[in-house]
Amino acid sequence: MDGKKHIDFLSYEIQNSTIVTLPSYLNKINNKFSDKCAKSSIAVNRSAQAWAQQRSADLFFWANLWSCFPIIIMTYILGFYTPKLGKRLVLILPMIGTVCQLAIWLTIIYFHLSEYWWYIAAFIVGLSGSENVRGFVLNLYITENTVENERSSHFVLFGAISMIVSAIGTFAIGYYIAWKGFIDLYWIGSILQLVSIIIVLCFFKSDKHQSKTLSMSNHLNSFSNSTDIQISKTNCCSYSDVCKILEFKNRSRKKSFSLLLILLAYASYGFTCTSLIVLLLYLLNAPFCWSSEHIGNYSAIALISLGILSLLGMKILTKIGACDIIICIISHIFFCIALLWLAFAQYDWQMYVGLIFSSFSGYQNLLTLPMISKWLQPYERTNMFTLVTEINAIMKVIGCCFFNWIYARTVINYKNFTFLLAAVLSMIPLSINICLWFVSRWMPNENSEQCEKIDLISTEVSVSTDWPPQIGDPNSLLIPQQLSKLSRSNSLASIDYEIKEIYCADTR
Repeated sequence: MDGKKHIDFLSYEIQNSTIVTLPSYLNKINNKFSDKCAKSSIAVNRSAQAWAQQRSADLFFWANLWSCFPIIIMTYILGFYTPKLGKRLVLILPMIGTVCQLAIWLTIIYFHLSEYWWYIAAFIVGLSGSENVRGFVLNLYITENTVENERSSHFVLFGAISMIVSAIGTFAIGYYIAWKGFIDLYWIGSILQLVSIIIVLCFFKSDKHQSKTLSMSNHLNSFSNSTDIQISKTNCCSYSDVCKILEFKNRSRKKSFSLLLILLAYASYGFTCTSLIVLLLYLLNAPFCWSSEHIGNYSAIALISLGILSLLGMKILTKIGACDIIICIISHIFFCIALLWLAFAQYDWQMYVGLIFSSFSGYQNLLTLPMISKWLQPYERTNMFTLVTEINAIMKVIGCCFFNWIYARTVINYKNFTFLLAAVLSMIPLSINICLWFVSRWMPNENSEQCEKIDLISTEVSVSTDWPPQIGDPNSLLIPQQLSKLSRSNSLASIDYEIKEIYCADTR
């Protein structure tokens, strides 16, 4: 009954364009696994199933499209102004947005509101910054409240706790949906978000840097108009430096090309990873016809295997002496294999075996920030990490929209086309990393002595480069996208923020 209420607003007649003749290959699959779908209480009516898959993918597409621009803009604004607004306020905003989104969802279900209310909910949660900002601020709290030699262990502990809770949650949710439906879960989610807001207000200390900034601004206002002009220029400088960080004049050609290739590989990989957004719909369709219990079990096992095997693989590759670029190349090969395996899998055991390939396919996310840090001066890292976080947000929203749109238009005739397309696109970051290997190995290192001298002078700004393994987003069942974790190393601490502005003002 809960599921029926949830889709009542979509219950108009199936359009003629949905009722088509399936290719013989898919007809064989549907006929072969019809008994399995019937046992799983999944409708075997191919026309109705195709319509439901299309409508769901279209709904996700438009919801992601409505949220993409607010997320991109607010990720940058909230990330840039976190030292001024205060971390506690910025941390609460995504929680408030999630509460509003869940409230709108419940209103849609109970009052059968129009479809556009789903898009309004997505727009509101986008304005709050979504999980990108929440993960960013939590990582800031860990960075600023731990000493450097203990920071990695705290990040690993935080990631391990997140993964354990996610695995338990996804396992329990699958059985709860089969037992009582999903409406209660929305209520539970809303209550947990409100409890989180209360915890942040009561136990997270207010930012001292905010009051210091306000008093400093009041003091600066007493100066002449020329000083006000200088402050304005400094603010503009802070905005432009995020985009100018890749200018070739700031460093040698080798470093500039390397940074550009790393960012291109990271962006293309992040875009391709979003193809897994349709995995849930894919598993509900023939030949799998999985129930909520199956999906919950698979999600829990995927998270556990992802954490164990990815860390084990990293230790082995590091021990045999593989450099970061080689590890990324190997990772992309496994990524392509995992996507092809997923596209042609027909049995449950094949889905579980595919987790072995996917566990070694997320190292691009893990190693992007450490590789970038090697080519940057310490005072440049904040701007670059802000740029990386923004690239992550852009690739996420664009990729989710694109692959949902593709899946909605190919699910009837070629339901595995989305993953085949993603496998082809995965060749792009693989090729870029191969080019990066040649650049780092064969391109002459210009002005190396000068750059090394600058790096040695600038080490007084403490930004850790020993980044811990990043744990995957629980929403991803296969590939560790880390869409909400990529700003983990972004140290927009108060001292770094002030030094950046002072340096920017001096250079102008």
